[in-house]
Amino acid sequence: MSEVVGLAIGAALTFFILSYLAGDNPLYKLALYLFIGALVGYSFGIVLREVLVGMALSRLLSRPSSAAAPIILGILLLFKGFPKQAYLGNLSVAYLIGVGTAVALGGALLGTLAPQVAAAGRALSPISLSNFRFGLVDGLMVVVGTVSTLMSFTFFRAKDQKGGGAWGRILSGVAWVGRVFLVSAFGVAFAGALTASLSVLIGRMQYLIDVFYGLVGGR
Repeated sequence: MSEVVGLAIGAALTFFILSYLAGDNPLYKLALYLFIGALVGYSFGIVLREVLVGMALSRLLSRPSSAAAPIILGILLLFKGFPKQAYLGNLSVAYLIGVGTAVALGGALLGTLAPQVAAAGRALSPISLSNFRFGLVDGLMVVVGTVSTLMSFTFFRAKDQKGGGAWGRILSGVAWVGRVFLVSAFGVAFAGALTASLSVLIGRMQYLIDVFYGLVGGR
């Protein structure tokens, strides 16, 4: 019985979400509020169990010296909820922003830029060319795509009113090729996101069909 009730609730919430296609309505808001409430409650439970109890309190009992700084920063961060004492949380916010920026910058350099530069440098090596399907064509596509995409973010000012000279025209042509690569990459990414969304929609439709046949068959 509980399984049937769960299927019925899931189907009803799916219909509530799909009702947004007809415009904003109370049914859609109800489903949205339920989702946000469940998400906040689940997140709060995870933070309470894993962070406060599992990390802060356990470390405070086992190694008090190593837990002092995180606990103090966490307590100071709570003061951001009170306007008059909000300045006490600036230290915690500054620490979070500094660490977050350093991690993001390090990840961008070591995880994206450096591997891309290394891959572009190896694209025309004999080993890479032997692994490519079209050999030299694929290698040149990698090198040209990387260089022209980076050049598309280069800004320059024309030297005269007629077009900026030969160097300006070369940079403009390379930048145009880079924008073609960018548009192609964005198009592929958008197509992938759209395909994933359609897959989710198909899955929910199949779920509704299964629920309908399950309820009919149960009768």
